[in-house]
Amino acid sequence: MSSSIWNTLWKKRVTHIILFVLVLYLINFLDRVNISYAIDAGMFKDLGLSSAAATVAASLASSLFFIGYFIPQIFSNLLISRIGVRKVFALAFLSWGIITVLIGLSTSVTEVYILRFLLGIAEAPFYAGVIFYLSLWFTRKERATANSLFNAAIPISGIIGGLIAGAIFSVYGNYPGWRYLFFYEGGLAIVAVIFILALMTDFPKDAKWLTTEEKNLLLSEIETSPNVHTKWTRALADPDVIKLAIVYFLGVTSLYGYTIWLPSIISSFSGLSAALSSFLSAIPYLIASISLIFIARYADKKQTHKWVTFYVFLIAGIGLAASAAALRISAVLSFVFFVIAAIGIYSFLSPFWAIPTKFLKGESAAASIGLINAVGNLGGIAGPIIVGVLKAYTNSFLPGIYTMAAFAFVAGIVVLLIKKDVRTMT
Repeated sequence: MSSSIWNTLWKKRVTHIILFVLVLYLINFLDRVNISYAIDAGMFKDLGLSSAAATVAASLASSLFFIGYFIPQIFSNLLISRIGVRKVFALAFLSWGIITVLIGLSTSVTEVYILRFLLGIAEAPFYAGVIFYLSLWFTRKERATANSLFNAAIPISGIIGGLIAGAIFSVYGNYPGWRYLFFYEGGLAIVAVIFILALMTDFPKDAKWLTTEEKNLLLSEIETSPNVHTKWTRALADPDVIKLAIVYFLGVTSLYGYTIWLPSIISSFSGLSAALSSFLSAIPYLIASISLIFIARYADKKQTHKWVTFYVFLIAGIGLAASAAALRISAVLSFVFFVIAAIGIYSFLSPFWAIPTKFLKGESAAASIGLINAVGNLGGIAGPIIVGVLKAYTNSFLPGIYTMAAFAFVAGIVVLLIKKDVRTMT
């Protein structure tokens, strides 16, 4: 293999594949979690609820997204494996952009519930679709790094989302600021449809930006990766696929318990306004966006994705537990540990997703990734509800933070039980 050709191949794929899906994921995650800033700005109180009822309603609205999200996962990925991502993603972005704008126009809690459920259905094809999509373009040794560059969109969107929300609330106030938040960010998704149809390439064989030599080299390297094509229905029953789904559920529970309530937790700990809390919430995301890339590159270099995933879950659990414990000493110290927790909470995604693509390929990979993502993202239901309900009943975020820490610790333990970190599926 010519190193110069391979270096050129890497640069081209970063430019045409990774940077493009990273920008798309920025838009995706902004539309998914903008409700966290709206909650802190008093969205549900403006819709007529008391403080205690607003907390529970916010948890339910956040969670209904993931009920809808669960439904089409496996089959949307199978569709992508057959027709490519362009048409599927274009329809998804158009749908959720319109739904997000409608959330900004909502006049009742019931309308928000319905729209959040529909938003979950609309967004469902994207994340699992991209993980499968990257497995078509990157070799086994490159995937954690490729995944990390893509997943960097989560903390980066947190930075951008915090700055956008802070700016909007500064200009418009909490109300009608939260409505404009949905208008602007939903509009971004609608505009993105044009670029998806014009610029995305479905499969390596279709890439006009690759030479014939580069195309053949890439396809030969991906085809000789030590994973196998097996019937997709059989892959779903594999014990390690089931364990991966459990791990992802536990990890996502902590992630969304953290993400959805982050601005509100900062407000609670610091007593700051929604605008200032939104600005401060960018700090954990900034640290996480840097650390996750280095962690993923290390995992790729050493090919120890399972152990790296375990250690980042350990960091997440320790950071969360220490943050809750330190609040009695200092709000600043508590915030520092809360930032450290973000390193583990967001960095597990890239090494984690490199594990199933080591032993699955083709439709088995598409279906299994869809299953893992579907089951795992039910944690998006559990996390916000657990934190929100505990806050409503105890008038404190501390029990919820300790619970998120426990989920992270258990996720780390379960990931060590996975056997196919290196071996192929037989």
